[in-house]
Amino acid sequence: MQRDDPGVIGDAAIAAPPAPWPPPSIGWLEVALPLWSRRWWLLASALLLGLVALTLALLQPVRFVGQASFVVTPVQRPSQSVVAALPALAGLAPGGASAIDLHVAMLRSRVVSDRLIERFELLRAWELVHPSQVRARLARRMDLTVARREGVVYVEVEDEHPQRAAALANQAVEELRALLRGYALEEARQRRGFYEAQLARARTELQRAQRQLQGSGFDRAALRAEPRAAAEAYARQQAAVAVAEVQLAGLLRVRADTSAEVVQARAEIAAQRAQLAAMEVPREQGPGSFVSHVREFRYAETLVDSLTRQVEAARFDEDADPIPMQWLDRAQPPAWPSSPRPLLWLLGGLFAGLLLQGAWVLAAHRTRLAARDPHYQQRLALVRSVLPARAGARRRWWPRKSAERQPAEHGA
Repeated sequence: MQRDDPGVIGDAAIAAPPAPWPPPSIGWLEVALPLWSRRWWLLASALLLGLVALTLALLQPVRFVGQASFVVTPVQRPSQSVVAALPALAGLAPGGASAIDLHVAMLRSRVVSDRLIERFELLRAWELVHPSQVRARLARRMDLTVARREGVVYVEVEDEHPQRAAALANQAVEELRALLRGYALEEARQRRGFYEAQLARARTELQRAQRQLQGSGFDRAALRAEPRAAAEAYARQQAAVAVAEVQLAGLLRVRADTSAEVVQARAEIAAQRAQLAAMEVPREQGPGSFVSHVREFRYAETLVDSLTRQVEAARFDEDADPIPMQWLDRAQPPAWPSSPRPLLWLLGGLFAGLLLQGAWVLAAHRTRLAARDPHYQQRLALVRSVLPARAGARRRWWPRKSAERQPAEHGA
């Protein structure tokens, strides 16, 4: 009778209110107490992983780092009217890279790597089979650090032997110098060949102008005209235009049409041509053509003189051996290894042991705490009820459903 009494049920509900969810937190003690209860496990795990990490560090091969550095400098050439070699090479790097980026790209090139591999016999020294493996390992062991503000590039090479590490760093810089020297000499040879061909044509024109001048003669009208000053001025201006055109042609061999140097050179040629057009007069062809022949002779003579200076400047540049870099520090054999570092490995192992064991302790504590909470059990049962049935349960459920369907069909 008392079970069916609603008053008793109401009083029991009022006397026992439901527990709040989630339960109130006790702060940092929820983390500190489980960890303190398992403090010896934490210490043992940290020591174990620390010893494992220290053992692995001691088993690693000892490596040394050799460091060399150089400074990127402007090209110093005997001639100031020629194109420098380094800006011509800048077209090889995408996006208009700077000189330092070009040096770094050349250090990482396959040409430098192959020369280092062949010189130090790295295929045999590192006990590898294929050259591509040696290139990949050399790329990993060569570190290039750039100080753009100071224009300094640091080359660091890691190896098991200190002498070879220093020698690899120094030789990498030397191979870069050789590569830059080859490009500079090739560019100087091209300019010298171009100017020599133009000089040969100018000398031919000078001989023709000289023969015409000798065969033209002169009369009193030509003498009264005093053509020498006018002819020399016109010849100098015409030769200046020709020299500027030749320099523009040489500039186009190493520059793009839209570069600032080419645009400026074309503007100067246009201004000089305008001055030349103002000085030109109709050239008579007859007994009094002495002035015209003098102008042509002076022009050819000035052009030959200018091109001769260009050829000599190109020869000086070819012999000057210009390299846009200078040594800063040569690598010395290091006294102490760079890796492995046992202390760092030990500290890392201790920290990893504490972290892993602490995470395990907190996870286990959270699982045990939730298992004693009725709200958690109800919520877990609700979640499991909406999950899809397993394959075995589904196979048992389909025949039962078909069996229930058969009496319905017979009854129909």
